[in-house]
Amino acid sequence: MLRQFSSVLLGVLLVSVAPRTSAFSLLGPPDTWQVPLIGYMIDATDLGAPMNLGEEYRLNLPMLTFGFDESFMNYFGTRGVAEVEKAIQILNDLPPFSQMSADLNEFPLDTRRFNYLASALNLYDLKTDILSGLLEQMGLAAPERYVWTLRNYIPPDAGPIFTVIQRNFDPITFEPSSYVNGSLYTYQILQTYTNPEVWEAVEYEVDPTVPNVSSVAALGGVNAGTIFANGLIPTFSPGMFYTGLTRDDVAGLRYLMRPNNFNTEPIVTNAVAALYGSGNGIVGQGTPNPWLPPPFGTNAATTNTIPTNAVVNVALRGGVDKVTFVRVNYDSLTGSWVPLTNYWTDYYVTNGVRRSQQLQRALAVPDIVFSAADLGVNPNTGVPILTLRTVAFSNQDAINGTETLAGPGVLSPPTRYAVSKLGRSYLLPGGGEANHTSLPWWGSYDGTTNLPALYPVGASIRALENAIMTGRQSGVNPWLAPPNYQTTSGTNQTGGTGGTVGGGLGGGTGP
Repeated sequence: MLRQFSSVLLGVLLVSVAPRTSAFSLLGPPDTWQVPLIGYMIDATDLGAPMNLGEEYRLNLPMLTFGFDESFMNYFGTRGVAEVEKAIQILNDLPPFSQMSADLNEFPLDTRRFNYLASALNLYDLKTDILSGLLEQMGLAAPERYVWTLRNYIPPDAGPIFTVIQRNFDPITFEPSSYVNGSLYTYQILQTYTNPEVWEAVEYEVDPTVPNVSSVAALGGVNAGTIFANGLIPTFSPGMFYTGLTRDDVAGLRYLMRPNNFNTEPIVTNAVAALYGSGNGIVGQGTPNPWLPPPFGTNAATTNTIPTNAVVNVALRGGVDKVTFVRVNYDSLTGSWVPLTNYWTDYYVTNGVRRSQQLQRALAVPDIVFSAADLGVNPNTGVPILTLRTVAFSNQDAINGTETLAGPGVLSPPTRYAVSKLGRSYLLPGGGEANHTSLPWWGSYDGTTNLPALYPVGASIRALENAIMTGRQSGVNPWLAPPNYQTTSGTNQTGGTGGTVGGGLGGGTGP
């Protein structure tokens, strides 16, 4: 009995002293000191910078709408629409964050898989990109990029001296963490760009045999930043795809949206008192609102005018606990979106008491619009910009205290998610067709033996296979710095056979 008790006690002690192995990073508008020289907002592909605790930006709507405009439908077709909806379904399938386990062990540490035919065909997975980009639009940054990051740089005439900080936080203790999805990271300070000058604390894993750069948020969030990927799988490469969110992706969303994360926030600008009552859904499906007279409500004493005090705008609010995405259809005949009104129960705190109100908002345009466009190329590398995302940050620091901070704030729709329709493209250092290098382009695939789908609609896998087999695709990797790729102007100088990871999808220096 004593031996058994000792074993149990030893197990408890080991658990209690075991290091935390997770972390998340939060996305927001750059603070005044977060400048390109020390690794922030390096180019237009960086949507924001890492935020400190208490300065996060989040959605405060339990329902977001999305839709596909005519340009997306024409280029990507019904298969492209289905792939985007698969990514969104992964988010919709998440349970409320308050119902998840404390350590989130029900979620895997790595969800990356490979389709080797798609890899040979140099295809990027559309669903994978969309899933990562949506995490940015929900307030997450790439945790692997900001395990270690710079706060200050004193130039060589007095140094050089760097101040290093961390912007990764453990999902349970909220303390800074050097782990992401079980992998431990250290760093080395390097000058990663020369024109313009950029310095970064470049992360690399302590154990190169463990999965690295595994978070889904890292795909879109790395952008122009630099991470050394010495392991088997870089951030994003042709043929790779995600099967779902990782533990630390969910951890970041939970921190933002947990019900006891209280910030003073306004409601979305187009919200009004609801004609129908409690619940979250489409207008007309709720219970009567006691604020209004019949047939919309139960209060016969009120008039048809909504009282001016019926809506509480600025208030102390917790996280919404779960966000559901609902599709809005585009009517190509009329050239407009099908009108939709959604309603929800808004919870707020006043004088220490939790209260609620019923709100609704009429939508002429979805909260997220997916489109297809020629997004151009990165002027420093010639690599096409494959996605263009927008995030609308609204800083609410002024109503959350007296000290000037970078947040907290809210993410305000509508936003745009544009996907490149440039099509197959090639990089040519000189000479003719025999010397060009085929760049990755869009496809859709999974872990089955089904052939990958290519875009635009009607693109032929056989044509791409023939291009590879006839030697039209060289072995030069356009994502890497010299000598592996023949360019110097504005290129990431830390590349090499080890695989520097940067924001290829955003048009940065490439994964």
